[in-house]
Amino acid sequence: MSLYAYCLGDDIKLEMIGSSGVAEAPVYLIDTRGLAAVVSDFDGAMVPVNRGAVLSHERVVASILAATTPLPFRFGTLVSQEKLESYVESNFEKLLLQLNRVRGSVEMSVKIIWRPEKKDDEGAERSRVVSAETGPGSRFLMAKRRELEESESLKEHGEEIASWLASIVECCVRESVVQVRPGGSLALSAAHLVERHRLEEYRHRVSAGLAERIALRFLTSGPWPPYSFCDLSG
Repeated sequence: MSLYAYCLGDDIKLEMIGSSGVAEAPVYLIDTRGLAAVVSDFDGAMVPVNRGAVLSHERVVASILAATTPLPFRFGTLVSQEKLESYVESNFEKLLLQLNRVRGSVEMSVKIIWRPEKKDDEGAERSRVVSAETGPGSRFLMAKRRELEESESLKEHGEEIASWLASIVECCVRESVVQVRPGGSLALSAAHLVERHRLEEYRHRVSAGLAERIALRFLTSGPWPPYSFCDLSG
């Protein structure tokens, strides 16, 4: 029998757990040096990746998040009680630092969708004319050069959007993890660590950004456990 691990924290109480866990198993706490791990029993070597299991995981962690900010384990984390207690013991100070890092905060997610500008028709026509007058080797090099120039232009545009987003939320964000994606329709994805008492201000500022940049589409979600701001992979 393994343990399915949901999250851990230093102020988690049993009454915070609002539902059964994965495979409808009862959820309980294992305390090690004052850090409580939220777990349930699991009979098997691997957790099936299906809607029911994912929702069960999310419900348990969300019930804790409603009362405090835990360090969440990734979906599907199985461990023995001995290894779990050993992990907490050997990483105790690091775990305390991570808890202090996220305490009183939640994770919010922003994805920005764009329509990158395409090469203008006149420029494309010039390229076709030049390509017709050169050999295959030169045409290959020219095509690679155009790809590089377009990629650099998209990257600069994406970084400008990232800087702008940071400027409108910086007063209410404790930390950020941002990935700029120069290709495709996704310009960037950002995870923001937001203090709970500033959530409404954060939402207002992101909404204002929608009106300021009408050419961009915002996909927002949260609050979430701080998956992007903690590491329980050890």
